[in-house]
Amino acid sequence: MVNPIGFGNINITDLAINKVEEGENKKFESILQEVTSSKQEKELKVACQNFEALFLNMIFKSMRNTIQKSEFMADSFATNMYEDMLYEKFSEEAAKDRGIGLGDMLYKQLSKNLERGDENIVE
Repeated sequence: MVNPIGFGNINITDLAINKVEEGENKKFESILQEVTSSKQEKELKVACQNFEALFLNMIFKSMRNTIQKSEFMADSFATNMYEDMLYEKFSEEAAKDRGIGLGDMLYKQLSKNLERGDENIVE
């Protein structure tokens, strides 16, 4: 089957997904810088929770890559897109409240700097 979105050996969908992930990382950094300058703890908590969700999403994608594909579900663009959205939702739900604790640890560490009034929390 010919991939209509592919271009030679380069898969454009993979490139697009990578660009989105890079954008999410930059978005987290910009939110974190904004929070540190405006001293808003609630936004810091949300940024830490979003970071944990992003981390969990990367873990879920890595776990998915270890599973053998079966003939039950065809490997198609639609299936991959659905699975990406599903794992993104799983990671958002898993990061809510306490999650795995990564967001809380990050928040505790960064809020110490926020209380002291440090401007350069992330370098």
